[in-house]
Amino acid sequence: MYHQVYQGNAFTFDFFSQQCTLSLVVLHACFASDTKPVMEDGKAFILLQPEGIEILKRSSSAFCRGLEGKFGCTAQIHNLEDHTASSFSHSKATIVPDIKYSKQLSKSLKVSVWKDDLTTHKVDAVVNAANEHLNHGAGLALALSRAGGRMIQQWSDEIIKQKGKVHTGEAVATRAGNLPCKMIIHAVGPCVSLKATKTELRDASDLLEKTIWSILRKANYENMQSVAIPAISSGLYNFPLQKCAEIIVATVKSFSDKRNPEAGNLEVRLVNNDDPSVQQMHRACREILGPSDLMPMQNQGNAPTQSPVSSLDLGNVTLHLKKGAIENETTDVIVNTIGPNLDLSKGQVSAALLKKAGRKIQDEIKRLKHGHVHEGDIIPTSGCKLNCMAVYHTVCVPKSTTDDKANKILHSVVTNCLVRASTEGWSSISFPALGTGNLGLGKDEVSQIMTTAVVEFSKYCKDSKIKIFFVIFPKDTDTLKAFEKEIASTNTRLQTFQMSSSTKSHDNLSIRTAPCIELFAPSPEALREAKRWSFDMLDLRSGCQKIYNNHVLHLNQEDHEKLMSLQVSFNVIISEFFREGKGGIIINGEPVGTRCAALEVEAMLCQAQEDFAQSEEKYMQGDLEHMYVADDFGQRQQIERMSNRSYRKTPIDLNDWAVKERLRNFAKCGLNIVKVEKIENYALQQLFKLNSKRIQPPPRRLYQCVKAQFCDLICRVGFQREYAPPNEQKYGAGIYFTTEVDKAKSLWTDNEEEYIYFIEAQVLTGKETQGSSEMIVPPPFGKDPLVRYDSVTNKRGIHIIFNGQQAYPEFLITCSKQANQTYF
Repeated sequence: MYHQVYQGNAFTFDFFSQQCTLSLVVLHACFASDTKPVMEDGKAFILLQPEGIEILKRSSSAFCRGLEGKFGCTAQIHNLEDHTASSFSHSKATIVPDIKYSKQLSKSLKVSVWKDDLTTHKVDAVVNAANEHLNHGAGLALALSRAGGRMIQQWSDEIIKQKGKVHTGEAVATRAGNLPCKMIIHAVGPCVSLKATKTELRDASDLLEKTIWSILRKANYENMQSVAIPAISSGLYNFPLQKCAEIIVATVKSFSDKRNPEAGNLEVRLVNNDDPSVQQMHRACREILGPSDLMPMQNQGNAPTQSPVSSLDLGNVTLHLKKGAIENETTDVIVNTIGPNLDLSKGQVSAALLKKAGRKIQDEIKRLKHGHVHEGDIIPTSGCKLNCMAVYHTVCVPKSTTDDKANKILHSVVTNCLVRASTEGWSSISFPALGTGNLGLGKDEVSQIMTTAVVEFSKYCKDSKIKIFFVIFPKDTDTLKAFEKEIASTNTRLQTFQMSSSTKSHDNLSIRTAPCIELFAPSPEALREAKRWSFDMLDLRSGCQKIYNNHVLHLNQEDHEKLMSLQVSFNVIISEFFREGKGGIIINGEPVGTRCAALEVEAMLCQAQEDFAQSEEKYMQGDLEHMYVADDFGQRQQIERMSNRSYRKTPIDLNDWAVKERLRNFAKCGLNIVKVEKIENYALQQLFKLNSKRIQPPPRRLYQCVKAQFCDLICRVGFQREYAPPNEQKYGAGIYFTTEVDKAKSLWTDNEEEYIYFIEAQVLTGKETQGSSEMIVPPPFGKDPLVRYDSVTNKRGIHIIFNGQQAYPEFLITCSKQANQTYF
């Protein structure tokens, strides 16, 4: 009368009756298998910031083990090895100082733009992009601190100790240590969210302007003759780079206008080591301050095409924006536009190419295309006397006021040229600003169409690398600005983009090329918790990390030896604590090292809690090994455990009348029920029934508030002291429950998770007495010391048991706070 599956007998049990029966059902239909399901909406991507890259390069395995142990989530980390941790990396590669722009604003103040490494740049004062606590744990701050020596952090700590935190917009100075400058000005710029609102950006803009004023006043006050300022707030703090550059340059100009003309000489150097920042500073200076005072290095008339003014890294595809003459390009392919009559003498670009290539290129076109041409056609020829291997002559159409046909054909032409060049094995291709001349297309729309086509093409260019150049005639400044703006905008979108499970993640360029974490979770709630924890663990706002987990008491000798080795590996100080029933580990040190060590510790504690759970399962199995059930014919059958996941959680319809009553009760406490799940665990149920025979009166319905990582453990092995210690154990070192949800909220207040989790349980409180903080077991009941009370209480709705088998978890209730502003 029973069905044979796997290696044992499959049973179904009526968990809520006294009689157990056998049934013809398959086990895995009732109990979760060991393989955790991945829901369609249980998947997300997290784009890594520079500090996250640095942490995961050192502790990615621990990060993944922590997610698995805490939330049942699987993590895959992509593209980590292909990227440096920060544009201000402490790599040993040398950057040659390169001045891009210089302008004398007044008799005593000069502005210049440089590409250089700030850790080696020779000026009187270097500006550090600091946080409010002067913890130099990532990006430029970390690079300067490492290059300058440990004393940089020590001096910064002294400032915080004496004056408190440095508020946003303010700046303080320390000595420079081993850096080749006289002082470091630590400036705190504004931080904005990835999807900042207009109001948030407006407020942050005012703070950034205040920050630059603070820097300049500090440099002026200290009689510095030169100060190097990076693109503050544009990196880890998410402020848009283009706007950041404009605010910095405009503020420097304002400072110059108001500065005492008799003050000493001061050169303000805008120094960055990454091309996007350098390019944006250069652009902002040209637009706000005018042309550079530097003499041009080349004669624009006959010189080769100038170096790129803007770039876009798209994996195997690199897009460069250049000023120059298209006929002087030295790429494999040059793209040209041609009319239906195939006459190269018509149109500025065609005429320039014809003049340099010679008549032979015109003859070649007519020979190849002697018939009728179609809109969007591409006619390939050799380069003749041009410095290229091939020329793609494209047939575009004029702008129409009635439709967008010209735009669609332009997009198609750019895409087809790229596909053809890639297919034919070319590694570089140059485009002019197609359609902006006689065809009448707008400069902004052309820049948008051409850039979009390149980005879309890059998704499918997986087998070979190709360089793409947009070449703009030097005197066509409006077109150049339009392309600069579009490429900068695209760059910003790609850098700050984050993908959630509801978007088309596999088709997205940023996810394909950028360092990111791909999360798989068994439920949307677990996914949100995993994302929140990931952000917290990869955040460098503090050099101190405190981890609460009572399984610290179960760490063995080998674990403690590993803790000692972590102190050396990550240059941190690790200490354990246990007070008022709550234990854990505190880690102090530099933020990056602290976070790396914290991930390793989290992974250790997850393993400790798994070992503890397995030992509890063996204990439960031992208690049940002599138990049996009877089939429908009264025959005894031995109970066998089928898998480690010997429980199930069944979602309950929120429209059920009993659930509606819960909804009302929880709403009164400021909670919204997201999900109610019925818990079924045969082993726990049988042990609870055994205890109910010796403990009277009948069980109470009580509540316990737990953290996300312990929900499944309670379903699996029942209530344990380690899983949900309250804030204070005033009534004994046991397992706490409350009669009301509101009391549970007040008893467990240290909940910073995305959701609040309650277990509704049947609890055998039996004979109770008043509890006290020194109790580790209930006091004796009467004169016999071996006969004790079953539980203790505070007589105001809090009950404490000291044996987990006196409680059976019936329902897991997941709640959100009303009007809750979640992290994501």
